[in-house]
Amino acid sequence: MMDLMEFIITLGYSITLMCMLLDLEVKRKKGTKMMALVMILFLACGAFVWSSLGYKDFMILYPVFVQVPLFIAFWFFSKYKGIKLLFVLLTVIVLSSPPLLLGHIVSAIFGYNDVIVNVVCIVMYLPMTFIVYKYFRPLFLYMLRNTKKGWVTFCLIPLSYNAFTYLLGRYDVELVREEPIFWLDSLVAILIIAAYVLILRFFKQTREQFVLQNEQNILAMQVSALQERCETMKEAEENTMIYRHDLRHHLNLLNGYLAENKFAEIKKYITEIETNLEDTVTIKFCENTTVNLILSSYINKANHEKIMVEPQVYIPQGCKVSEMDLCIIMANALENAINASRNIKEINDRRISISCKYKNDKLFIQVTNNFSGEVKFAEDIPISAEENHGFGTKSIVAIVQKYSGLYSFSVEDGVFKMRVII
Repeated sequence: MMDLMEFIITLGYSITLMCMLLDLEVKRKKGTKMMALVMILFLACGAFVWSSLGYKDFMILYPVFVQVPLFIAFWFFSKYKGIKLLFVLLTVIVLSSPPLLLGHIVSAIFGYNDVIVNVVCIVMYLPMTFIVYKYFRPLFLYMLRNTKKGWVTFCLIPLSYNAFTYLLGRYDVELVREEPIFWLDSLVAILIIAAYVLILRFFKQTREQFVLQNEQNILAMQVSALQERCETMKEAEENTMIYRHDLRHHLNLLNGYLAENKFAEIKKYITEIETNLEDTVTIKFCENTTVNLILSSYINKANHEKIMVEPQVYIPQGCKVSEMDLCIIMANALENAINASRNIKEINDRRISISCKYKNDKLFIQVTNNFSGEVKFAEDIPISAEENHGFGTKSIVAIVQKYSGLYSFSVEDGVFKMRVII
């Protein structure tokens, strides 16, 4: 009974660590059912082996009936596949070793007893879970999202440890109690944990380099946004001065048309003036001046590309998000939407929708647009095959991470959707 309880708790601990390190969110019912089916199937086979051959033989086949099913089950609904998923699984196996080894050490002091081993393991799982969540998880998630190379090398370390401990007899419940094997296993575990410390340091340094690079990109985008904002304001001001200067000429011409009763020409000329003036006016979409300037500029661009824009924007002037960060998010999102929409051949299908709300100190931004072709993703972030493209999306992600916010990019029925909450 104690062996069964230990198995269930250990399995729950392993699944918990897997979910944490994979940042798992089960969204698909199909994936959940598939995982449950696979786990039930393998556990049923394991239960049959346990009842038929005994606990000792079951433990020798533990990787087949527990570790392999875990890998297959998480494959169905984890966004990380292949070598990254394997690395996380092998890491979880390594992180399961310290409580077990400590249990054997304490048990050896008081005379070997299975109850002592199990109790120590169960007690240690809680602080181990906290340590993993606090120190391992942030670095792991960052590397999973941003690192594409080197995972085979990373996997060799935990894979070597698991292969060594298996051949050494870790899963043999009688052999593992022999003192020479136990201490050798403990020494190897210490070396592997030391190797993981080095891996984490490498992860940390790589993360700092990524953060520094993102900050540089953001600064460049901020400078570019400032320049564009200044140019927009300067252009609007210059156009306004020109129309003020030409106002006398317009009035003289209109008086001439009026004297000759040319009402059709008057109407046509006034319409032309109104059209030209619309391009110089900053439309007020909300209380935030920066957002109004950005939207006015990009909506004018969209109009020139014959793209319909539907804005619903409610952002106050005192928004907690800085003007520069707002400028980067909005400018990049709208620039990407316009670039995607202009490639649609059917003009009536060119459509962009903008929705912005600010409530309870949280800013919600959603930009959707129609597109033609295919959108490629890498780690849930859209990427571009064109040279010097794709930095806008990365800048948006960097800004959202700066505020510890949430972002999502999705495609459905020919509509691309970007959502940001900060």
